[in-house]
Amino acid sequence: MEWHTRIEGLFTILIVLQFFVVVLHDWIDIPGWTHGSQVQAVVGRRKLLAATAINALFPGTAAVFAVWFWNAAKPWYVTDYWVIYCVVTLISAVAMWYVPYLLGGSETQRDEYTRMYAKTRHVLPPRGDNPRPNLLHVCFHVLFVANLALVLLLRFGDS
Repeated sequence: MEWHTRIEGLFTILIVLQFFVVVLHDWIDIPGWTHGSQVQAVVGRRKLLAATAINALFPGTAAVFAVWFWNAAKPWYVTDYWVIYCVVTLISAVAMWYVPYLLGGSETQRDEYTRMYAKTRHVLPPRGDNPRPNLLHVCFHVLFVANLALVLLLRFGDS
């Protein structure tokens, strides 16, 4: 079907983009958007490198599947993996960002988020001294929602 091909193409582009932003955003400096040097100073380069390597595996697998099985029949585990990955990623983003934003975080978390994301753009209003996602992370979260919606269409759209 034509709609299926378009959805698959869009998902492939966006899941590859998601892989790159997940892997690179803590390593680069784009003033006002991401200050990787601040994240590295708080977390430590070695610890961040290990976390990045581990975190790259899951979106990397999703992106490789998307490219490898482009416009081809997919084994059941490919679309199931995409759904699971996208759900877990979105739940993780909510737990890391919106729970502390809405309900408050620990003193350590507030301090670390403040130092890592200082001088970046924020669009959500402050809620006391709760950590809040900066604009770049909000954009990532929109990407996560889009990928989840697309993969759900791919997985269950023909049912």
